[in-house]
Amino acid sequence: MKKILAIIMLVAITGCAFSQNSYQTFPSAGLKVICDCKLRSNSVFIEAANSQGINNIIAALICAENENDPETGVIVNINVYDESASFNKFKTTLHEYLKKKLLEKYASNLAQAGFSYEYITFQGETALEYTFDQYGVPTKALMFYKNQKSYLLQVASRSSFITKYNLLKNSFKLI
Repeated sequence: MKKILAIIMLVAITGCAFSQNSYQTFPSAGLKVICDCKLRSNSVFIEAANSQGINNIIAALICAENENDPETGVIVNINVYDESASFNKFKTTLHEYLKKKLLEKYASNLAQAGFSYEYITFQGETALEYTFDQYGVPTKALMFYKNQKSYLLQVASRSSFITKYNLLKNSFKLI
């Protein structure tokens, strides 16, 4: 009985350590990231997008911490889209120009929605970083294009959301 209890405790401790201190890797999405909760496929989002004709989703990942406490709860989203259909319409020499125009359109949509944003450099690419309230919950997000894919990283929380966002952003790696 003591051995079983020790194994259960070791598994629980290891599981917590994994989700909080080490990379979660998603080979099919080509990324790895450190996140305080275990990311999983957001099948509800994927199904809703597919029903609207959006079929270029490579990955839609989601996780939540403290989901039963609205004051300390955290929601993390990472979406990856295959944008090759758009890029393949243009010569390779025009891809940088296309990325610029796509980001400008995204920024225009953010401005129309009243979101504050700024252009930053992320993963060697120009990116948009923006903040907004999602149903009254402060949210920070990052959107960029790389290797004919678009990436969206987003963290929503009423508690330490900048710290959580920075952990996600600073640990995000393409593989």
